[in-house]
This record gives sequence, structure tokens and C-alpha cells, in this order.
Amino acid sequence: MAFDFLKEELTEARYIRTPNQAIGRSGDNIAEGFFEHLLVLQQMRFENPDWARQYAKDTLKFMNFTNVRTGATDLHNLAAIVSNPSKFSGKVDGLPGRFDELAFKRYLRNIVSNNYNPAQDRMFLTQMQKNLGIKGGLLARARRIIADYGKATPGERSGVSARMVNTFRQDGRFKSDLFKPYAAAVKSHLPAQPKGSVLKKAGKIAAWGAAGYALGRYGPLGK
Repeated sequence: MAFDFLKEELTEARYIRTPNQAIGRSGDNIAEGFFEHLLVLQQMRFENPDWARQYAKDTLKFMNFTNVRTGATDLHNLAAIVSNPSKFSGKVDGLPGRFDELAFKRYLRNIVSNNYNPAQDRMFLTQMQKNLGIKGGLLARARRIIADYGKATPGERSGVSARMVNTFRQDGRFKSDLFKPYAAAVKSHLPAQPKGSVLKKAGKIAAWGAAGYALGRYGPLGK
């Protein structure tokens, strides 16, 4: 497979490795970061299913989401903060009060077992967005496309990929254990980059330039 090498990537938190790294962030920031990671994982079910299965399995490794752990995935650690607002109230202000851990675990287990149910995924992602208090904007539009990614047009896939790569530049989220594999997997959807661009190396900051270019080229998501 074209992306077999990504299975060798070390899956370990790089964005939020300790509880103290959440200090100073707003509840909205953490909730949106979690939802971004969730949407990217859903997209990776199509772009690189082997990697998505392994990442979902690694996210379930500790069986619960009670604490931030260095050896967990970034998705695990963001879930631990979002699902324990009272525990992290001294570090993060205004965390959402609702998190359906059972539904989240079921979603991850479905990825591990390669059980794809589009209607169930749409319902899960829509409800998670509501519970997290994400009302509109980029992530709401991205959710509508990614929840039905199997039916998305090439233009929709290009647009949402560019937007998601771009949004990961905020608050250091490009450090996430999801970003490098994701940028490599969706590279074919993004506009061609000049020789030597960082995106061609499964990129870092140059990937954001590609995303910015795509924003102007494709316009609002879903159009």
C-alpha cells in the first residue's frame, strides 16, 4: 500500500503530553481541538484505513479517559480533558459539560473492527459537535463533508483537506501525532507544491501555505 510506511509512525502524544500543557487554554479551544482530531481520524478511515485502525486501537489502549498520559495518543488526552471538566477546571476554563464516553468508545471500536456505518457515524459526529458546543463555522462545515466522506466529490475532499491542514497550524496543533500522517495522506488532494516544499516531505509549516492557496481556490466548504 502507498502509505504502509505510516504504520511505523510512533503514535504518542506530542501536542498535549501533560496536564500542565492545558493551562491557559479555553474550554472552547480544547473542545475544538478534540473535534478536529476526531474529524481527521474519520477522514483517515478512507485515506489510510490501516493507520486509522491502529490509531483508534492506540487511543483505546488505557481503557478509560481519566487522565492525560504521555504514552497515550493526542486524541486520548484531549478526550480525557473534555470528559473530566471538574478535574481540569483549575487548568482550563469553560469546558463543555457533556461527553458521551460510551459512544466515543463504540466509535473507536468500530474503526478497529472495520465496522463502517455511515448513518451511525453521522449521528455520532453531529451529537458530539452539539455536546461540545461547536455551533458553526469551519468545523461544522467540515463535519458535514467528513461525516459522508465516502460520497464526497473530489472538490469537496480537496477543500476540506486543505482547511483541516490549515487549522492544525493554530496553537501548535501541527505537533500532534495525527498531523504528519494526515498531511502525507491527503497530499494528493492539495494543490501541487514547488519542488522542495515541506508538504512534499509530509510537511510542516509549508503545508499551511498550500492550505491557504486552496482556501482561495476552492472557496467555502461544500461549494
